[in-house]
Amino acid sequence: MAEKTEASVDMKSHDETYKGFIHLTTLTVAFCISVMIMLAVGNAGAWGLAGFGVFLAIVGAIVGFIMNGSPIPIAVFTLGVLVLKLLIG
Repeated sequence: MAEKTEASVDMKSHDETYKGFIHLTTLTVAFCISVMIMLAVGNAGAWGLAGFGVFLAIVGAIVGFIMNGSPIPIAVFTLGVLVLKLLIG
């Protein structure tokens, strides 16, 4: 039989693990969406810009990981590449 432990000890560890999982999942979803958008940009004829966008998505994922799982850098870089695509044509 398992021994009883204090719920507060287990809950704190569980909350930290859950928050880390949610942050990593958020970053992964944002990165996948960004790569899909870059594939669409590349399919429109700008493969160089799409490759640059994937590189920026990787950099954004690293910065987002440092910022405790924030997907904002990935979104900013992706929108920046889309603006470049609109300006370049």
